[in-house]
Amino acid sequence: MRLFIILSAIFLFSLAACQEEIALDLPNEDPQLVVEGNLTYWEFAPERNSAQVKLSTTGNYYSTEVDNPVSGATVVIRHEDTSEEYTLAEQEDSIGFYVNNQIPIDSGNTYTLRINYQNQMYEGSGTVLPVAELDSFSYRFIEDLLFLDDGYYFFFSGRTPKERGINYYRFLIYEDDSLYNAREDLLIQNDEFLTEQIDTLQLANYAFELGDSVRIEMYSLNQNQFDYYTQLQELLFNDGGLFSGPPRNPTSTIRNITNPLEPPLGFFQVSSAFSGGATVE
Repeated sequence: MRLFIILSAIFLFSLAACQEEIALDLPNEDPQLVVEGNLTYWEFAPERNSAQVKLSTTGNYYSTEVDNPVSGATVVIRHEDTSEEYTLAEQEDSIGFYVNNQIPIDSGNTYTLRINYQNQMYEGSGTVLPVAELDSFSYRFIEDLLFLDDGYYFFFSGRTPKERGINYYRFLIYEDDSLYNAREDLLIQNDEFLTEQIDTLQLANYAFELGDSVRIEMYSLNQNQFDYYTQLQELLFNDGGLFSGPPRNPTSTIRNITNPLEPPLGFFQVSSAFSGGATVE
């Protein structure tokens, strides 16, 4: 028995001594286009209406570059109800960032994003769907919660347009103008199991303190965008364990018209938006 233990220890030591870090030769000869597009309608703040598209390409896994911005692309938004087309101008101080704040955006209209890059045409569409109607934001102090901190939690009261069927939303949470932007802060929700009238629905499990200035932005989503974010959540929380599926990129809401076998990565989000909040006092 003693000999077995000694031999086992020698074997394990030899395995540890033989470990070597290997750098895999990951191919990147054919970078993919990455699209982060947003067209947003602010009913109660029309000066904030905008179309913004960030373009980049995938890079080498071992590269220290954060992204690879795409300059010189042609980016156009088509208003499907009027057939008018609006070009997004690349910003001189922000390579790969294309903007147009003069597009007439309204609820119920459909908009199509078209990108021409390296003789490839990419396209994605979305409809400006209504966001839930807000009656009030409120907060109250809650303590002795299981797994949650004591603090002030925010609630939403209003109405969701159930007559349309299932509605989809995304929420952004800001504290003192700083966005919560960790993987657990990708907050999406549908109203499948909600009644039309929403009464003090807790928005998220964030505990705030006295003096915190909190802003909450709500965005309506098309179903394909909601599905994209759902797949992104699965990817962000994939731990590579035995019970996790193989990691995969979310299915883009944009397609390659020129070559369907070479789809881009990313999304085109078309939304109505509402913002509200308060300072905890």
